[in-house]
Amino acid sequence: MSSIKFLLFSFFFASIAFAYGQEIKTLPPDSSQVDIRSFDQAKLEKLKADPELDYGRSPAAINLWERFKIWLNNLLSRFLTVVENANWFNVLLTLLAVLLIAYVILRLLKVDAFTMFYSGKQTPVAYGVLDEDIHAMDFEKLIREALGKKEFRLAIRLLFLQSLKLLADKNHILWQPGKTNHDYLEELNARDLKTGFNELNFYFEYAWYGNFTINESLYQKVDSIFKQWRTNV
Repeated sequence: MSSIKFLLFSFFFASIAFAYGQEIKTLPPDSSQVDIRSFDQAKLEKLKADPELDYGRSPAAINLWERFKIWLNNLLSRFLTVVENANWFNVLLTLLAVLLIAYVILRLLKVDAFTMFYSGKQTPVAYGVLDEDIHAMDFEKLIREALGKKEFRLAIRLLFLQSLKLLADKNHILWQPGKTNHDYLEELNARDLKTGFNELNFYFEYAWYGNFTINESLYQKVDSIFKQWRTNV
């Protein structure tokens, strides 16, 4: 029985192969006309000579000026793309918010924004940095005069100079013209005096060197610190 099945399958596949072979023999030959084309040599040479189509130059062949022009062109292209796609309403709101925050911070710090860029005409200071002979100064009189003129910045500076005189009189520091306040701070060894002197130094630098508005309230605070500190000298 199995031999009969094998013969039937063999006959079936042989018939298919024969029919396929006959169909191939009956196909007509290909009569299509092939149009052979070639590149226009003149156009190729013209394209090769066009610098805008020269993508194959190595970076070494491009000088610095050409690189700068390429970089500038790319930068301007990106900038124009951003400008074209920008939402100017949101940009304006963001800018106004930044300016408002900056204004609030400057007001809280009591900083005059205009003097950051233009100093203008200022009243000359009657005293140098730390060049005065502190032993020849009548601090009580000078501070009283400064307060009478509402020159609170100068009054705070005089308090600091007076603290230097008190330390020098008690031989806690060696006063010399030209030494800085930080020199005296490093020289002072008494810890109970150094903490208060450091605080007075902070307010002196804040008032004298910082571009801040100094009012009577701040002076009263520094004066209170000075009076409490001098009791330990």
